[in-house]
Amino acid sequence: MEKTKEIRLKDIADQLDLGVTTVSDILLRGKTNYRGSTIDLVKKTAEELGYRPNTLAQSMRSGRTSTIGILLTYNLIDPFFAELLNGLEEELDRRGLVVILSISDQKIEKDKKALRFFESHRVDGLLVGPVYKQAMTIPIFDQYKTSIPSVMMLADQDAPCDTVDLEHGPDSTIGRIAAEHLMEMGHRNIGYFMCPPDVREDQGSHPYRGFVKSLRERNLFRSEWIWEGHPPVAQNAYQKMKELLSRYPSRDSFPTALYCHNDHCAMGAMAALREHSFRVPEDISIIGTDNIDVSSFTSPRLTTIDLKPSEIAREAVALLMERLDNPKRPLRHSMITPEFISRESVQRVGPSCL
Repeated sequence: MEKTKEIRLKDIADQLDLGVTTVSDILLRGKTNYRGSTIDLVKKTAEELGYRPNTLAQSMRSGRTSTIGILLTYNLIDPFFAELLNGLEEELDRRGLVVILSISDQKIEKDKKALRFFESHRVDGLLVGPVYKQAMTIPIFDQYKTSIPSVMMLADQDAPCDTVDLEHGPDSTIGRIAAEHLMEMGHRNIGYFMCPPDVREDQGSHPYRGFVKSLRERNLFRSEWIWEGHPPVAQNAYQKMKELLSRYPSRDSFPTALYCHNDHCAMGAMAALREHSFRVPEDISIIGTDNIDVSSFTSPRLTTIDLKPSEIAREAVALLMERLDNPKRPLRHSMITPEFISRESVQRVGPSCL
């Protein structure tokens, strides 16, 4: 087979009787200080001749590879993380950057392997998350040490790099928002459904920590109504709820309200409750988390907390671009404020407990 001739910048310049610098400025540097007709002609000719830039040579000259590593430490079964990933990819694509993705599903060794890969392939920057504090012999942030400019998403502010997290001050912790709305609606018997395993009040998921703290402040916390479940997906939630309902067949022995770890869990729970003739919200009120698209189409429509993954993605990419342009600037820690979305799955049962 005859080898196809590689088209060079000089070939385009010779055909158009232009300087190589002009063609290089337009095709490689994206400069716009030329006539529009010249820019259009250069791009059209490059396309017709089949010109493809030598990305390896460009990266050697510039020190950049135009690639960004994304290390997603969770999985895409959860629609929140799927939406977050989609937002990250869109933001990076808009800047002409290509994504290399690793999904570890909370497997630290897989994370370490991915970091080595990113480093060896000289990605320009790294987006990693979520990075929740856990009970470990080694601090969680040590697992993600790298020379690559990084932004951690859903990570505490003591991380050794720029971070984007959900606002979790005194009044805006996700779990606190849910607990206080239920207490405002008169609920005193409140459970947490599909809680992540092994969390504690000083570490782990912010929803759990805020939920527990808020109930303890009103002496309403009951540890027997903290029900773990992993992974927190609809099918597992459905099975878990069926088990609980066989254990607590009477409405009087069951919480009057549940905060669910995410919307998927809430939907699985609602399906099981319907099968056991529990009505939502008449018999039990439900709050989810994430505000995924389908949460507004459940019956009843699901009250939830919008965690704004698209905003997290935009801010994370913006911080990373700033870091690449100015490697020595001080660390920045950005907060995104969750939004409570009130719908029909919560019902008032009495005067406020707050």
